Amino acid sequence: MTVGRMAKAARPALCVLTVAALVGISGCGGGSKGKSGNGSGGAVGVAPTPSETVASPQTVAQAFLDAWAAGDWHKAASYTDNAANAEAGLKAEMTSLAPQKITLTLGEQSDPSASGSGTPSGGSGGGSGSSSTAGTPTAAAPPTSTAAPAIAHFSFAVADDFGTNLTWQYKSGLNLVQGSGGQPQVHWSYSVIHPALLSTTLLKAAPPKMTVTDATGTKIDTKAHPTLANTVNLLSTHVPTGQTPLALTIEFTDANTGAPLSGAQPVSIGAASTAPMTVKTTLRPAVQNAMEAAVKQFPNSGMVAIQPSTGDILGIATNGPGNIATQATRAPGSTFKVLTTALALQKGLKPTDPVTCDPKVNVEGKDITNDKDLANGIPGATLRDAFLQSCNTAFVHLALDGKLGTDYGALAEEGKTYFGLNQKWDLGMGAATYGTAKDQQVIPATGKGTFARDAFGQGDITMSPLVMASVAATVCAGQFHQPVLVPGAPTITATPLPAGVSQQLTTLMEGVATSGTAANVFGGLTGIAAKTGSAESADSAKTHTTDSWMVVFDKAHDIAFAALVLNGGFGKAAAGPEINAVLHAPGVR
Repeated sequence: MTVGRMAKAARPALCVLTVAALVGISGCGGGSKGKSGNGSGGAVGVAPTPSETVASPQTVAQAFLDAWAAGDWHKAASYTDNAANAEAGLKAEMTSLAPQKITLTLGEQSDPSASGSGTPSGGSGGGSGSSSTAGTPTAAAPPTSTAAPAIAHFSFAVADDFGTNLTWQYKSGLNLVQGSGGQPQVHWSYSVIHPALLSTTLLKAAPPKMTVTDATGTKIDTKAHPTLANTVNLLSTHVPTGQTPLALTIEFTDANTGAPLSGAQPVSIGAASTAPMTVKTTLRPAVQNAMEAAVKQFPNSGMVAIQPSTGDILGIATNGPGNIATQATRAPGSTFKVLTTALALQKGLKPTDPVTCDPKVNVEGKDITNDKDLANGIPGATLRDAFLQSCNTAFVHLALDGKLGTDYGALAEEGKTYFGLNQKWDLGMGAATYGTAKDQQVIPATGKGTFARDAFGQGDITMSPLVMASVAATVCAGQFHQPVLVPGAPTITATPLPAGVSQQLTTLMEGVATSGTAANVFGGLTGIAAKTGSAESADSAKTHTTDSWMVVFDKAHDIAFAALVLNGGFGKAAAGPEINAVLHAPGVR
């Protein structure tokens, strides 16, 4: 009685456990019922009505394995005595393990009393295809069970196929108990999936770690570059799309931390290549070194450098906990006015056109003001004046007066269409949406109040330096090039900025660096285009400070930056000096 079903959801030979993977696999189809030992139909997984025939234990066991092999966790769980936990457990474990195909072969029925306290007797881990038979962790003694007494026990064989002759084979078992109405049910336990598995354990199939290098081919030493440790670790274990590793290691890991369990011996399958595998990144040593030195000026800061013409990430640096450079989710403040201005220019506004830069403007009962340097506004201001001096109220009026259109979703659409925002980027280690805890950095506004705040980079908008560096790079190149760390990674595209818009934005941003809010920050340098930002964050009320932002590009040297210093004040006070230090470093320009 062999069950061999391809999972309904298309999955690569190996994938890292991500939120996207969990969502993707939840849509698996039901799969057909497998053959039962007595030729009867599959069980329905619920108590029968008086007119229905009670299924045999063998039929229920087979139906459970059929649904499991088909990747239908919901259906498989319906044959158990704890459907909610069974569905969650099967989904989490098999999504993490991610085999291409699961083959489950039901064995003979045996005396349940011989299997031990309602839990299946275990088999040792092993694999085919030049596989190792290294032992798996010893199963813990089962807790006292409150389940009904077992009425039957079945052993079964498991073969998880990862492609290219990589198969993990082992034996497990399950007990049947009598449910309501007399219908047999599989007694749920994580040990059904594997005899040594607990609810706190997660199975993972990891490829051999690869060597990660910079753009020159030099191995990245994470001790010398601790800011890159997390990135290097992710890159070293990620198998590129369309490729299958020659070997895998099955690991028993802590479900919360991902760390291998103490005393658990991994199971190796396949033959490791004699030639070491290498992942060559786009990181440029001179830029990376300069950035790591620069972010040391201020705690809790992060910076990203991008080559505008290609999207290649030239450097990533963080000083502080986490990875501020790529994972921060902070309001971008006035740096977002680059995107708002792009929309305004596309709506027909010219840099010389008049705008209203009031000392304050009331929106839905709340006053929006400018920074203290513009407490009195700018009488007779033009769009250029408002951009160079970063007048918040002028951008609020653009939103309220219809200069950005009448659609409250216009900024979100602008970001997606021309700047590649609100979409997943694969830097070379799997697709993710950076700079937001949601799926979109720029959420479509639902009313004029949010739309007005979004226009000057507050509202519901959140960004990371990675995302804002890409915004600056898009203006520089006139077209979005998705940021990448590994050449050849899958990329998305966006519509080029309309003719003249990138040039007008470039001129405006050059004005910021020479006579606007970033004047005197980049002394001795020419051709610098910039936009400053100071943004309120969730902790601003406690610290009485704002986040310091700066985006910069140098068209002549094909490089763009974004820097963020949490609670660092004005953009020119912290983020700007960090980028200036990098631009003055040898080998960067």
